[in-house]
Amino acid sequence: MDYSEGFKYFCFRLLLLYGTAAVGIVIGKAVFWVIASLLPPNAESFKLFLVDDVTGSAAAAAIMLFLLGRVFFDDGKKHAAYESMDMIPVLITLILMLAAYFAPVILYNPNDMDSIWITFYYLLYYPCRWLMDGFGADIKTAAAVGMAAILAVLFALYQFSYTRYKKKHPFIFKIDKETAEE
Repeated sequence: MDYSEGFKYFCFRLLLLYGTAAVGIVIGKAVFWVIASLLPPNAESFKLFLVDDVTGSAAAAAIMLFLLGRVFFDDGKKHAAYESMDMIPVLITLILMLAAYFAPVILYNPNDMDSIWITFYYLLYYPCRWLMDGFGADIKTAAAVGMAAILAVLFALYQFSYTRYKKKHPFIFKIDKETAEE
């Protein structure tokens, strides 16, 4: 793998990170609100559960984890099959994704912001909001811990898929070792 392919891999995974965050926000916020509005009046406690920020945020994080998990699981199989990449570039990509997700929160200061920027930060870090509301973490800690947990699971899925594929198809890799020795 050359540097341009690694850079493309990083850019596409970063776009997927923000895209899955947007899907998580839509489902965790908008769809849950619509479902809550369709429930009968006697289901008030379930309505409150659905429209709670902790529930929507946890759902958004779970959706991000599910969608990105599918991608990284598939990446592990493809990278093992074609021997195009190993865990080091993927780990670097995950670290850079964490840095790119965390970087805007460094500038967060609610005292100096207008409502547009506060809304931007609320939406951007909505998948990590369950840590703020449920555990009392500040936005910087929630962004770092929440996204680091998601990316750690993604790396574990990638490694599991990669090693599982190599164990299931050992004959492919033995042939390559024999030709390399000759």
